[in-house]
Order: sequence, then structure tokens, then C-alpha cells
Amino acid sequence: MSADAVSRGAASKPREIRISKKNLEKVSPLRAKQQAKKIPLLDLTRKYKQIAGELHREWDLVFSSMRLLNGPNLAAFEEKFAQYCGTKFAFGVASGTDAIYLSLQALGIGRGDEVILPAHAPAPVLEPVIAVGATPVLVDKAVGDYGPDLKSLKTAIGSNTKAILAVHLLGLACDMDRINEIARSGNIPVIEDSSQAQGALYKGRRAAGLGTITPMSLGPVKNLASYGDGGIVLTDDEELAERIKLFRVHGQGRKYDHRIHGWNSRLDELQAVVLRIKLPTLDRDNARRGAIAARYTKAFAGLPLKTPPLFPDRTHVFHQYVLETPDRDSLRKFLESRGIGTGIYYPSPLHQHQAWKEKNLPTYLLPEAERYCRENFAIPVFAELKDDEVEYIISAVHEYYAVQS
Repeated sequence: MSADAVSRGAASKPREIRISKKNLEKVSPLRAKQQAKKIPLLDLTRKYKQIAGELHREWDLVFSSMRLLNGPNLAAFEEKFAQYCGTKFAFGVASGTDAIYLSLQALGIGRGDEVILPAHAPAPVLEPVIAVGATPVLVDKAVGDYGPDLKSLKTAIGSNTKAILAVHLLGLACDMDRINEIARSGNIPVIEDSSQAQGALYKGRRAAGLGTITPMSLGPVKNLASYGDGGIVLTDDEELAERIKLFRVHGQGRKYDHRIHGWNSRLDELQAVVLRIKLPTLDRDNARRGAIAARYTKAFAGLPLKTPPLFPDRTHVFHQYVLETPDRDSLRKFLESRGIGTGIYYPSPLHQHQAWKEKNLPTYLLPEAERYCRENFAIPVFAELKDDEVEYIISAVHEYYAVQS
């Protein structure tokens, strides 16, 4: 189906489900089969069962030594993950939120400074900007991409702009060459949030180290996920690396020698074990996500749905497989009646949250971000999903459209 056809389909008004007798007869056998399944949006237990034996052996060693912080597992994971991402430095921290916060601190961003970020990003991306005292400046979403609208980005740059926060959403890298080009024109650092894109590629390079500094969440739902909060900061800049290294341990160069006033943000040994064990399987798991996504995209080609954007120079790792349609709420309800879990990423742009309004931050009109937030929803795409479950989900989506007159 052409892009124009998809656009026309996505722009249509939501329709009520009206089941004709003919259509009911056509889908009844399928519905009977579908009632037997229940598929969550994400099932963390499946990956855990694959690695449980090795995981518990390694955890037992940690508990035997009681080296719970700053131990060999963290050092090993940091080294391996920096190599994997192609960066010089990697520092494990307590969460993705801390990773952004410490990145802002390392860049010296604070009160009176402005940080540009996309309006359709999740709130945890915004919170560190508020926490350091900087002013967030929102830009619209690009049409046909998950990154920022480049014209909106250029327009947003002002004399107080001290960083651009580029967010690789849903497993797809932003157009980093264009973003870096815009940033260089104003000598502005780029903070590259790769929390949803572990393993994604941009022009043959990992989606990390493409900007000035890369904060990343490694929390439980990520493609590379700990079993609790966790994060990491990556960079090639030695000065920034030294500042992150100090900031995460109260600014201490050595114990009780505080060179700067820092923070407490450490990735503990138990979570480092999880990440160290999972890292060798990340590319395999991402490939499985990609195969599931390709099956969905092919199967949904004839339906009035927007499927995820694809680019020949970017490898999407499908942190989420997101569809877009004005029929979202009706379709989600239908799928959930068939036992299929869904989610929204995300239901409101940042400037429409109550927290934004209570800060008396500016009012925005960002039509593409607002449309996307109204229409997007995710279906299961986790690596451990079985082939018959994938086919079940596809058949349920088709059933939704088949029963409409």
C-alpha cells in the first residue's frame, strides 16, 4: 500500500465495530481458536527462565564475597558494553534518569540554560532537565520518523540553548547526522538518550557515542535489561568521562576526598551480573524482534494502519512495535478482549501533562506530536514471543477489520 493510502487510512475517523451476520460467520471459527490464548505486552519471566541457572550461580558468588558495589562484575560489564557500543568510556549508574541528570551536570548545564527535547518523549527524559534548574524547550515530532522535526529543532535554538537532547525512541535511532549538523552550527552539545535503542545501528554504527554524551536506561523493560533500576553513561570525551566518574560517587577522587560536590548513583554488582550475562544475547534477541516486526509489517500492509518507519541506513531494534490509527482505543479494546496485551508510548506530549502546567511552562501547539500521542499503540514484540503467538496477534488484528462493515 502506498504512503498516501496509509495516510488516508490513518486520517479516517474511528469506526464502531458493527458485525454483520456474514462477517460473523466468516470469523467465528477464528474467534473460537483465539479465545484459548493470553499474550502479555511483555513477559519478563521467559528471558529469566533461560538464564536463571547462570544468574543464580553468579549471584551466589557476589553474596559469598559481599562485594556489592564497585566490584568486578561492574568493571567487566562497563568494559564489554563500551566495546559493544564503540565508545571509549562507560560508567554504570543507578538509573536512566540519573544517567541524563549526570550528563547534564557533566556538561555544566543549570539555571538559566535551555535544553531542547522532543515533546513526544516520556516524562523521565524531562525530569532531569527540571532537576538541574534548566528550562526545557520542546520541538515537534518529525512526520514519518520518531525523531525531532528538524525545522522545529532549528527554530528552537536560541542564545541560551546549551544542549539538544536527542531521544532514540522505540528502538529506532534519530537522524543523528542532521541533528549533529544543526548542533555544530551553534556549538551545542548533543545528549543522545539511547535508553530504548540498545544495539540499534545508524549508518553502521551503534546508537551510542553518536553525540557528545550518551545516557541510557537499562531498566527491566529495556532490550538490554537489569532486574531492577539501572543505567549507564557512555562518551568518548575524556573530560566528561572524568566528571561522570566523580559525580556518581559523591565527587570522590578517593574515599573521603571530595573533589566536587557530586551524587550517589551506582549500578550495583547484582544488576551488573544480569547485564553482563544478557549482553552476549542482545544481538540475537534484537534480531528476533526484527523478524517478528517484519512479519507484522508484511501482514498489516493492506490495513488502514501506520506501521513503524524503516530506513535503509538505520537498523530498528523494536523496543516496541507501534501502530498508529485514529481507531486506537477501539482496536486496543478488541485485542484485549482476545487476551492480547497492548500499551501506549506515550498517551500525552510533555506540554499537556499537569506537571508541565503547574510549572507555568510555555504553551505549545505541536500538531504531529499531538496526533502521534492520540493514535499510537504497541503490540507484543519481545524476543521470546512464539511464532504461533505472532500469528494469533496478526489474525486478531485482521479480525477487527473483517468484522467492520
